[in-house]
Amino acid sequence: MEKTLQELAAFVGGAVIGDPSVKIRGIMSIDAAQAGDITFISNEKYIKKVHQTCASAIIVSPKLKDIRKNLLVCNNPYLAFAKLVELLMYQKPVPVTGTDATARVSKTAIIGNSVSIHQYVTIGEHTHIGTRVVLYPGVYIGNNCSIGDDTVIYPNAVLYDGTVIGKRVTIHSNTVIGSGGFGYAPDGEKYYKIPQVGITVIEDDVDIGANTTINRAVLGETIIRKGTKIDSQVVISHNVGIGENCLIVSQVGVAGTTEIGNHVTLAGGVGVVGHIKIGNNVTVGGYSGVAKDIPDNETYLGTPALPIQRMRRCYVIIEKLPELKDQIKTMEKRLKQLEELWKNSV
Repeated sequence: MEKTLQELAAFVGGAVIGDPSVKIRGIMSIDAAQAGDITFISNEKYIKKVHQTCASAIIVSPKLKDIRKNLLVCNNPYLAFAKLVELLMYQKPVPVTGTDATARVSKTAIIGNSVSIHQYVTIGEHTHIGTRVVLYPGVYIGNNCSIGDDTVIYPNAVLYDGTVIGKRVTIHSNTVIGSGGFGYAPDGEKYYKIPQVGITVIEDDVDIGANTTINRAVLGETIIRKGTKIDSQVVISHNVGIGENCLIVSQVGVAGTTEIGNHVTLAGGVGVVGHIKIGNNVTVGGYSGVAKDIPDNETYLGTPALPIQRMRRCYVIIEKLPELKDQIKTMEKRLKQLEELWKNSV
């Protein structure tokens, strides 16, 4: 697809500086872009590359509008980039509707219109599949599940009995939803498995990456609320509640019965203990360990996680610990010498 820079600006709600008639055929990174491509800058550390790029135009924020290039100026360059990738380069797959002969679909299952059920899919009893759902090869859906309209589930994903999936949900390969949580009661020498009799609920417009596990509740629900995006290799334990429009990045682990508010970002590798509450609009930095409640509108970092300004001061001290150790040894030596002098003078 080919568009003028002016047409692209109108599409994303931006303004053109330079030649509005320049033709754009694709979008590439600032290093790889060639004539006919548009590129973008969302991080200021790449500003020095604007004079080296071969791109025909650059998406920038208003504070970079003085660059002598063809520019598409908008308040959120990264969002504009995402929209233009979809417009210029992304071709949404068009699945073939119908049920493959190798699929095993219960006679009691209810299947909506225009559904695509690929090879070796299994659908259990009394499960409801909505309209335009796509189930790729090897997907297993247990009994009494519900899958909303326009949901896509990629190969070998597993949904245990009773799982509820909303509309427009994307679940990537090898993800497991509704498995039993890690709950055991000690009885002296051994551990007694606590039956996990709750369910897992995934609301509308949630994306879930590959190889992620979301456990069912012991009682009640484990729930991921609408608009939340979960990366690959994440573990969400039983009875966790995650709010709307959160970002849960790869290798995060959330222990049981934790409540997470709306618009929360847990960066890669964050660990969250159980039975705590994280407020709204919270960001937790990568590989932090959250061991207690976090109030609304805070940014935390470190293990144990602390408010970011305090933890940065701690990091400065940690870097200086070898020198501080030497200084303490020197001070101890001098103090001992002074004590000896005082004793000899008495």
